[in-house]
Amino acid sequence: MTATRPRLGHRYKYCVRAANPTGDLEPKSSRSAAAARADAVYPPQSHTGPEWNMASIETSAVKFPSVVKPTPLPTSSNTAFEFLFSQPFLKDSPTWKHSTPDLQKHYMKSPIPPEKPIFRDGQTGATLAYGRLYRDALAVASSLTDGVLNLTPAPASVSDPSVNRGAIISPVVLLHLPNCLPFVTLAYGVLASGLTLTAANPVLSPPEVAHILTLSQPGAIVTTEAGLSSFQAAFKLLTPELQSKLAYPTAGNVFIVDLEADDYGVSASALSQVPSSIDGWSVQDWKVLVPANPKPFTPPKYVGSEDALRAAMIFWSSGTSGKSKGVILTHRAIGSALIAVWHASTLGEDERLVGLPPFYHIFGWANVLMVGVAFGATVTTMRKFDPVSYLRMAQEARATHLHFSPPIAVLLAKSPLGKPYQVLSSIRHRSMLIRGSCLAVDGFDLSSVRGCTSGGAPLATSVIEQVYQRLKILIKIGYGLSETGGATQQQSMTWEDLKQQLGSCGPAYPATELMVRSTETGKPVNVGEEGEILIRSVSCTISYLNNPSATAEAFTPDGWFCTGDVGKLDGQGNLYITDRLKELIKVKGFQVAPAELEDSLCASPLVQDAGVTSVYHDDHATEYPRAYVVPFDKEILQGGPKAEEFAHTLRKHIEGKHAPYKWIRGNFMIVEAVPKSPAGKILRRMLKDTKGTLITVYEEKIRAKL
Repeated sequence: MTATRPRLGHRYKYCVRAANPTGDLEPKSSRSAAAARADAVYPPQSHTGPEWNMASIETSAVKFPSVVKPTPLPTSSNTAFEFLFSQPFLKDSPTWKHSTPDLQKHYMKSPIPPEKPIFRDGQTGATLAYGRLYRDALAVASSLTDGVLNLTPAPASVSDPSVNRGAIISPVVLLHLPNCLPFVTLAYGVLASGLTLTAANPVLSPPEVAHILTLSQPGAIVTTEAGLSSFQAAFKLLTPELQSKLAYPTAGNVFIVDLEADDYGVSASALSQVPSSIDGWSVQDWKVLVPANPKPFTPPKYVGSEDALRAAMIFWSSGTSGKSKGVILTHRAIGSALIAVWHASTLGEDERLVGLPPFYHIFGWANVLMVGVAFGATVTTMRKFDPVSYLRMAQEARATHLHFSPPIAVLLAKSPLGKPYQVLSSIRHRSMLIRGSCLAVDGFDLSSVRGCTSGGAPLATSVIEQVYQRLKILIKIGYGLSETGGATQQQSMTWEDLKQQLGSCGPAYPATELMVRSTETGKPVNVGEEGEILIRSVSCTISYLNNPSATAEAFTPDGWFCTGDVGKLDGQGNLYITDRLKELIKVKGFQVAPAELEDSLCASPLVQDAGVTSVYHDDHATEYPRAYVVPFDKEILQGGPKAEEFAHTLRKHIEGKHAPYKWIRGNFMIVEAVPKSPAGKILRRMLKDTKGTLITVYEEKIRAKL
């Protein structure tokens, strides 16, 4: 069913509770002995758990044309883990009772059964049922805190408003994995434990990994054998003092997932043949954290507003200063974000999703990983993207909703692989058959797909129109950041409404307060006028990890988060993104800081100066970095073989230091000088007009777009 979006001025309040999953386990015939022995930690049906409290903020009339006031802000006294497993969007739940009649129609009619597959490995077919995931997550929590390791959550007394704005950071567990079933269980296990979770892109270079290790100082690491080499190289880049403190080679807190041989998710799952030592590092198979007979574990209970200070997850977001910043999301923020997603989407019972967006990225985390449990969806995980495998997984899973970045939308709109065709398709909940237009891509039947969400980067309006005209598939876009806990805006749910919003990101989510303010006066602007976009909501980050200067710059004294994006609101509250104050480059959903690449280029003895900006690739629907480089050897300015050699040397230089999405695929422009202000700041908007010699080291068809 379709939910009705709340209008400005309406008053709503929501309440959620923490209740453990109920019902029987899988049928006895299909359960392993280990699962049967774990019954003791699976809560009985009568257990409902403690209540989640409600701090209601009622909406008011809009005081300024460019200020959108929020609807509800929920609070809790428990972990995000308990919220997610409480079935908060079930009919007759406290959330439902405090909703409106229109929104109540959207709620789930039946509880999620324990035997329902929630996550499925798209490569191996292994599955995780709702009940097993709950039990195994508690086993991981027990093993991390009172078993294999003895990591202790930080006491509430350590909260200090002068440090990370009072955020309580517990020992950190770092996941360095692609999308896979172990990632799922480990992530939920850390959330249950009261420890702090973080996750990193597996393709990061050793210097990038070293930066994350320095900031977060993880008490445990889970990676692959291939990923371990990155940690070993990164460890050598740490200070001797930090090496001594972390002691990863000997501490026994490094765990390995053997992606090719791991059989987790099948009934006979056993320890993999992971050696006890790899290149001198002591390691363990990650499945020692999920023993057959784990110690009973009860997630911690938080008092008052403690959940609003407890760090649940740290994301890594690039900034204009270059290196990644740790974005702290609290337990309360995660629950708040999920409530907003539920009430702003058409997703409901029995959804089937393809887990393509990386779970370490806020888009995949908020829209897929968390949705699987909270909404009772079945998610088919995908480790690495290629078009044929993606379409095959979507077909086999009978996917109902797809989440992807703009390049996939372009494939559906323009690729010769994509074509509409006529098939016999059954109407849901009826036995009769009708003939209808469905989506087929190179013979793949995707007629089950009811909608798509594109995120991570802008998507051209023309692409949305082409996909709908060609395939009758609705692609919605939204707006959000890691710092806002995910999306804060999203377009409407029908084509009739959405086509009126094309070019915008749609209206604000419930519980989101939005302001567009003048970059000169700091005051709200009028409808239709441009200004910086500010967001305020419970789902926003509380702080950047150990980065007081960046935190102070990002927040106003009264709690608004400054996005650094420029936009405007129309009379219906739709947000349009028109520019960026911050200078990040969006490469297929990943953020690239020009300053980071400039520092690397200038570290080369061949480079006198460098500036980096973005160029746009039409076919790939993404930005790429382009470098404007001043060589020390002025003969290179004349072009020719010497310039070619220079550019290819810099290409190798960058590829050796950075993850592939940061490579300078926009190619190298060799210039006499980089335009700068009198204070020495690079004038990026002038780079596109800087004359020089373009050397193509990547064969990409691109156009300048700043």
